[in-house]
Amino acid sequence: MGVGMDEASLRGDDVRGVTAADGSTKARIERGALTLFAEQSVDGVSTREIAQAAEVSEGAIYKYFKSKEELAEALFEAIHVRMFQLVKAALEDAADFEDAVNRVVGAYCAAADDDRTLFEYHLTHMFRFGRRHKPGRPDPTTLIAARIAAAIQAGDCPQGDPEIKAAAALGVVLQPAAHRMAGRFQIALTEHSDQFARAALAALKEA
Repeated sequence: MGVGMDEASLRGDDVRGVTAADGSTKARIERGALTLFAEQSVDGVSTREIAQAAEVSEGAIYKYFKSKEELAEALFEAIHVRMFQLVKAALEDAADFEDAVNRVVGAYCAAADDDRTLFEYHLTHMFRFGRRHKPGRPDPTTLIAARIAAAIQAGDCPQGDPEIKAAAALGVVLQPAAHRMAGRFQIALTEHSDQFARAALAALKEA
């Protein structure tokens, strides 16, 4: 489901949850909140508006979440773990460093296209929640930086700061996602995954 509240999209068994089972009341609350947060930010949305979007009572939200902030953070953390799992699987399946870059870029593009609202919420709220210290939090960027560090050690990647290289490579995917969110184009990122992967490899060589 892309950004933009679709009245029919929050009804029925096909409503996609984030932490909740698809089609459940909690899934409708999560999807309504996710869509509104992605469009307007957490601070720009009230629990009353979330309840209206999900077609539940406002009290139903508090059955699952103590506050709007807890709901917003729970969504972010669940998506963050999901991205970690996608990156981990991509790295584990890779034959070599170049293949790892291709697979990670592909995983990000697929995630951005599969559930735009979810991906864009995570992207736009990284500064709000990503900077909060969470001991033991699985982090996709940490995995990527560690793989780059290993490639540098093995001579498969030029010398440099792995964190800076990770930021440069990820920017190749995340910036187009941000441009699409701003309405500058509406193409599927997966259609250009190979191009982005080549750009990410070039960035890793220069950063």
